[in-house]
Formats: sequence, C-alpha cells, structure tokens
Amino acid sequence: MLRLTSAAVREITRLQNKQPTPTYCRLGVHPGTCADWAFELHFASQRGPSDRLFEFDQVQLVVADTALEYVSDVQIDYSEDLMGGAFRFDHPRAIATCQCGLAFTLAPCPQSPHHSDSINST
Repeated sequence: MLRLTSAAVREITRLQNKQPTPTYCRLGVHPGTCADWAFELHFASQRGPSDRLFEFDQVQLVVADTALEYVSDVQIDYSEDLMGGAFRFDHPRAIATCQCGLAFTLAPCPQSPHHSDSINST
C-alpha cells in the first residue's frame, strides 16, 4: 500500500496551489545512476488510461500501472533540515539505497507479470 505522510500531503498541496492549472501529482520510477531505479515525483495535468489513482486528503497521486510493482509499499514523507526541504522515500522492499535518497534496488521478483527493464511513468 502506498502512503503519504501528513507533511508530504501539506507540501504537495502547497506546491500544487502554485500550479497554473489543476494538476495530479505523479509518482514514477526511471533507471537510476547510483542504483537500479530512482523515484520521480512531478505534476501532470492529465491522467493516462493505465494510471492508478490514489487519494490522500486533497492530493490525487497517480501511478502508471507499469510502475506499481516498484512503488508499492513506499511511504513518502517531507522534511526540512539545514540543507532545505526534500521528499523522503521509505521503501521497505529495497535491498539497497543510495545516499541521494531517490535511488534504490529491489530484489528480483520473478513471479511478477509486470517485471520489465523499462518503466513508462509519464
């Protein structure tokens, strides 16, 4: 199950309110440089036909079906420190992560019907 903390919901809402048109928050993954995959979080004006919608208060988070196996069980948080604010991704199924906070490696899941070397998260 995908989760957003209340701090993440507040920050996404704050950022969405600055967008010129109503938007969805899109979570995806792309090939990483310091691990197999890296999280991607951005705003999108439309949903695709294969997108799954998750609602957290006023935040509508969309995830492409092809990315679901890579982001299931992730908790997204937002926190600030002396270096500024950032979204934090806690992935309990990751067997390795990078200090960048975005990149991760998952154990192979051979029984998954969606396993692929390419993820379309747009």
